[in-house]
Amino acid sequence: MVNDIQNKIIIVGGGLIGELLHMMLKSKGFEINHFTKDSNVKNRTFALSPSSVDWLRSLGLPSIFFESLSEIKSMKIFDSSIKNSVTLNADDAQKPVLAYMVNEKDFDEAIKNTFNNKKNLKKLSTDFEIQKKQDQAILKLPNEDHMASIIIACDGANSKVREKIAIDLRKHNFNQTALSFELKVKSEIQKQAFQFFLKESILAVLPIRQGLVSIVWSCNSNFFTKLNDLDDKSIENELSQIIGNYYKDIKITTKKESFPLFMNSVESIFKDRVLLVGDSAHFIHPMAGQGLNLGIRDIIFLEKIIDRKKYLDIGLRGFLRKYERARKEDVSQMGFLTLGLNWIFSKKSSIVTGLIEKGMGVLDKSKFLKQQLIKKAIS
Repeated sequence: MVNDIQNKIIIVGGGLIGELLHMMLKSKGFEINHFTKDSNVKNRTFALSPSSVDWLRSLGLPSIFFESLSEIKSMKIFDSSIKNSVTLNADDAQKPVLAYMVNEKDFDEAIKNTFNNKKNLKKLSTDFEIQKKQDQAILKLPNEDHMASIIIACDGANSKVREKIAIDLRKHNFNQTALSFELKVKSEIQKQAFQFFLKESILAVLPIRQGLVSIVWSCNSNFFTKLNDLDDKSIENELSQIIGNYYKDIKITTKKESFPLFMNSVESIFKDRVLLVGDSAHFIHPMAGQGLNLGIRDIIFLEKIIDRKKYLDIGLRGFLRKYERARKEDVSQMGFLTLGLNWIFSKKSSIVTGLIEKGMGVLDKSKFLKQQLIKKAIS
């Protein structure tokens, strides 16, 4: 009976990270019970790092998925004046690309095809409870109990599992809201992304394919209220003033979605036999485009420790502590980077503005500094 429990894992959360985690653990021979409150797939676009894509190939996703990815070979970063900029090129770091763009629906479809549509997700009741015995974790539902060696929560930034087991959460509110949508454009520019650190917002322009880009516009409260009251044509005019030198005939082609921006960190990513992975463990500002990659690296590190240590029971505190130590530096550095960048570029001080201008000039001329920045971003 003990050996049977040791081979069972419960996953809570049906997003991309939950699905990828399911695939990895199943490939290691674990028996998976996968629960989700909902599995609504949105029309979002993500930037995948080269290391994430390499790992996804090892999972056996279909080749057509990788053929559909859009390459980003360079990124141009502007300060608030839109006069000073830094250009990061994959060639500077002797890399083929900086990132790959992927649509969430295409990603989800590739995972379904790999599973042959046999994921067997189960509906999670809103009034579930979690209990722990010495050698097992128990997911208690209204009409049944499910037991496993460990429960792994991938249920997002507002994790109910994290709330149920009372893991302390530190939340930083950026007092910003992100607006996202897609634009049809005319441009000769290919495989180049843009990021504008403006006075009231941070604008990211990410190429999806020729003639189509994704917009993620992180706005302070006043500017978001202004944008949200505008019709599509007026927003297109606002964008033209910023990106008009690079894109012409701008046209919004999708529904605009908005979401509040904050950063979450936790005191510990596990408690008893429950482990937090992905956004339930860490949630960062989207300016770096690293949220999904951080979650994928969670799974990669978990896989490495499973393979290296060959634990019979991955719910043991020793295993979970080793995993937590392995992830701490990467997650902390990315959180510090996004928090720091947001603070620096949101300051209105003329002194700070002058320092930014000089700093960007130094960075743009330093191949070594660019290499280090790129190395961290695509690791």
